[in-house]
Amino acid sequence: MAIDFGAVNWLAVLACVVVGQILLTIWFIPLFGEAWAKAYGGPNMTREQHTAEVPGYTYAIGAGCVFVLSVGVSLLQAGLGVSTVGGALQLALFLSVFVFVAMAMPGYAFLRRWNAFFIGAGSQVVLIVAVSLILAMF
Repeated sequence: MAIDFGAVNWLAVLACVVVGQILLTIWFIPLFGEAWAKAYGGPNMTREQHTAEVPGYTYAIGAGCVFVLSVGVSLLQAGLGVSTVGGALQLALFLSVFVFVAMAMPGYAFLRRWNAFFIGAGSQVVLIVAVSLILAMF
């Protein structure tokens, strides 16, 4: 497989970053904010307390990570010839299970934070699927 940065649709990558940040904000604030705060800060931690403890620069780091993920998935799609929604879903599920879960689970297992793993893994799987679909549809 040849890596061809000329095949990257930078407008699609930008769309992935914007949509990804929106999805992650929805995931970690209204949908699972309280559960996420308790999974990380203990049973008495509230979403508001947890959010106040998160340094502002972490949002920029998150956006940068979504950018890197989007470029990587774009390069994989181009190299593998993925251009359909079905192919994008297959690649996203492959990456979710064989890369993300395999890499993330040991850290959460070591910390014994299974609730955090399921919430975090869910967010990343949704993100990977969204990125792969956006890139395939552009």
